[in-house]
Amino acid sequence: MKPVAAAQEPLHLAGETLTLFAWHIPDLVTYQHNADEYWFAPLDDDLPLVRLNQTGVDMLRAMNGHTTVGALLEQYGHKICGPDGQPGQWHLERWATPNYSLCYYGAEPPGGHRHKAKWDILLQRIREGWSGQEGFEGEEHLEDFHRHTLTEPHEDDSHFDLIETTVSHLFREPTEALGGLTYGRLLMRQFRRLGWFTPKPKIILEIGGGLGYVARELGKELLPFERQSIKYVSLDITDPFLKLQITRAKEGGWGGLGTRADAEALPFADHSVDLVIDNENMADMTPVKLSKKELQSGAGDTSQHQEALDWIRRARLPIGTDLPDDVIFNLGPIRFVAELWRVLKPGGHAFLTEFGIDTGWPEPVKLPGHTEYEVQYGHLRHVIRWLGFHERYLSLPQFLAVKPDTKVLCTGAAYTIQRFCQAMRKPFVVRAYTEPELQQALGDMLPKLHGCHYHDVADPAWFNLFDFKVLLLEKPGGAPRAQFTENKGYRWYSQK
Repeated sequence: MKPVAAAQEPLHLAGETLTLFAWHIPDLVTYQHNADEYWFAPLDDDLPLVRLNQTGVDMLRAMNGHTTVGALLEQYGHKICGPDGQPGQWHLERWATPNYSLCYYGAEPPGGHRHKAKWDILLQRIREGWSGQEGFEGEEHLEDFHRHTLTEPHEDDSHFDLIETTVSHLFREPTEALGGLTYGRLLMRQFRRLGWFTPKPKIILEIGGGLGYVARELGKELLPFERQSIKYVSLDITDPFLKLQITRAKEGGWGGLGTRADAEALPFADHSVDLVIDNENMADMTPVKLSKKELQSGAGDTSQHQEALDWIRRARLPIGTDLPDDVIFNLGPIRFVAELWRVLKPGGHAFLTEFGIDTGWPEPVKLPGHTEYEVQYGHLRHVIRWLGFHERYLSLPQFLAVKPDTKVLCTGAAYTIQRFCQAMRKPFVVRAYTEPELQQALGDMLPKLHGCHYHDVADPAWFNLFDFKVLLLEKPGGAPRAQFTENKGYRWYSQK
């Protein structure tokens, strides 16, 4: 179920509003449906497409940072700007609200000079307006969102297209950026290179597997005899997702086992799991907001706060002395890695990936309906080593060996094209498209699209891939590994 965007009243075009300058959001994608009918997509997909004629397009183009709202109102206010008959004033009252987000009104562009405007700051403001929430949203909010808000069956990809887009979701289809592979198949190849399948694990646990694409593709990369004797278990707090994970795991050749549970308290016996896979879940785990007084005294105002402070004390986390008035602390991810230490067998492994930071304190990331929080990897790695894990830490593009200069379609453009296609009852999935892949998907529709833009896959302007980190964990104490490699059923033994 997609959370409903907070309702935004049309702007009142009077007083100081008329003196503000207008900018249209960069990189707007336009679809020329007919000779004099152009389509634009509001940010809120519950709103209908904006249909404009040439006059409306001219008004939008006039929003260049040099023209005031008053001047636009005077020139276009009474002119019909689209086939639906609304005048320019109707559009000027709505386009700058968060639901539409086609333009911005202000004395200055967000973040500085218009050529260096930080539009991500504006998008953050839009997300806050969309979610209807500001600041810290509480220590039970994320669990409530995933356990109680997402209760409807998910037969398509809409949730991960629009609300919680993940790297693995964008790469769920074969792509040139990953050497013609899917994310899941490439992940399995990397596990092989690490030696995590010699000997092969008996129990694999995937945490929060989304819509099940990774499980399916991991299985497809193995031959049937290689999957034999491996038990693949999906764990998720969200029941509709779990059902899809089990279905797609079966499509990949796995047995299809699942359990609904919280990853911060895994329902498995000690030393029972060989391999844990966790793709982009830690930002959804429990955050706590600690005050400077609590950090200095070591006494928490609640039981959760005290638990967080106890972790800081026991693991001797370096929190510094120049503390702000309050900070966000990743209690959930620390609970999770402590659970991994408990359930992994000696010699067991874990693959963890999520966006995050190495220094400072986590910041909120606003999404429709809920807020996620950056993972502070400096703290998390400190706890991991304190627990006793051997760990390796690198960026996700490094781990996947992504081709950094591969040009891929902007994700915002992909969302917009999907809306145009939905209006024409044409299938289109949101994923990482190279230009030839987009041509194959759209055919003769592509020349009618204007504003499609491509980024290097490693460019922060695309998806900030380098903000996503990988932790490779090994629990010491396993049996010595056999000195052989396995290829297509044949074992090649070392001569050492």
